[in-house]
Amino acid sequence: MEKPIKLIRADEVRRTYSLPEIYDIAFDFRDVPQQVNFLLDIAETYLGRKITSALEMACGPGYHTREMARRGLIADGLDLEPNMVAYTQKLADEEGLNCTIHLGDMRSFTTEKKYDLVYCLMASFAQLETNDDILSNFACAADLLADGGVYIISTAHPRDFYGDDQASAKINWTMARGYTKVEACWGGDDQQFDPMTEIDDIVVSFTVTTPLGTTRYEFPDRYRRCSIMTFDALIKLSGRFEIVDLYGDFDKNLKLTNDSVCWRFIPILKKK
Repeated sequence: MEKPIKLIRADEVRRTYSLPEIYDIAFDFRDVPQQVNFLLDIAETYLGRKITSALEMACGPGYHTREMARRGLIADGLDLEPNMVAYTQKLADEEGLNCTIHLGDMRSFTTEKKYDLVYCLMASFAQLETNDDILSNFACAADLLADGGVYIISTAHPRDFYGDDQASAKINWTMARGYTKVEACWGGDDQQFDPMTEIDDIVVSFTVTTPLGTTRYEFPDRYRRCSIMTFDALIKLSGRFEIVDLYGDFDKNLKLTNDSVCWRFIPILKKK
């Protein structure tokens, strides 16, 4: 007889990130070395020299932070969730990597260090819900960067929120590590997009199966779906960056278009 599924629901937004081990398994499907190659190649093109330091905003388990540290960069991370910060710092320490995972807000974090590259990946930028949040993030990133430094953002393609076509990024997938299987659902049919606020209210779930049984975690989450024109206007309003390029994937040969092959919105920003 199968064991019943234990259901855990949270009312607080973004509690997803308080389960770092589960999150780590769920998102361990990307080609991180290839994505880091792209980030460094593009940043070095616009910086005009080798990248020696980088900070990942909303770093989560720090896949890219740790990969950059393995390559000898000063590579630090920043996250708002204390459990995630402790977990990621432990992973880095176990590898003997020279990186620091900071606890802080990507709208207001400060440090004496100056970085050649700041970057923000996955759905992290979309968690800046208001125009003021985004402007604060731009100011924060600019203050963290050295003169002429580069800020790279990867977020969802705007097409995904202004039409009825299938989402460019997968929203249901399964990953496993050892005896733990994680079935992730990032929104699914529960998405409620408000065109007045550009906010998407979704439900995120992890269904975790181990030899001890199955637990399903459900969390509400909210994402700002910023159009390209709004993004461009906010960059100009900030006065801190110029948009020097736009890509549709982690591929130097794939500039941003509305073609189906483009599944991300990746603006390259250079500090003024």
